[in-house]
Amino acid sequence: MRISNFFALASVASLIVLTSCFGDSKTDDFSEWRLQNEEYVANIEAETVDGKLVYERITPNWDQSVFVLMKWHNDREENINKLTPLSNSTVTLNYMLTTIMGDTIDKGTSFTCKPNNMVSGFWTAVTNMNINDSVTVVVPYTAGYGSFGSGAVLPYSTLIFGIRLKSIDKLY
Repeated sequence: MRISNFFALASVASLIVLTSCFGDSKTDDFSEWRLQNEEYVANIEAETVDGKLVYERITPNWDQSVFVLMKWHNDREENINKLTPLSNSTVTLNYMLTTIMGDTIDKGTSFTCKPNNMVSGFWTAVTNMNINDSVTVVVPYTAGYGSFGSGAVLPYSTLIFGIRLKSIDKLY
């Protein structure tokens, strides 16, 4: 009995030592990509034209730890009296998702969704838009798919969305 306990304890200790030697391979594998994405976001946030910031930093009330950068392509005053979706509204929009390298990952025409069913950056952006707004949204990886990625989206990827909010189908 004592010998079997000793071997079990020795096995567990060996696994702990071996595991600690390997480190976080995902972080190691994507460390350069992560840095490129963080620098991209910092550069976009600092971008100015005639001394004015091009992108507005938006932080949702429901999660102060995340933010997105939004650039409107329309005069916001024209749509100011139009509806803004709630988190659980059903909306229809057009979107295109690209990487910092300009590669298109996904796009949708007349895509219907609920903002709170999407990544937090997309959710934040859509709930800060009015009907007929057209925006470019830069979503840092912390408000996107994080360190995991998803499908064609690599871990630590900044998501760049072009979004046009067409309608709010159900305003809950």
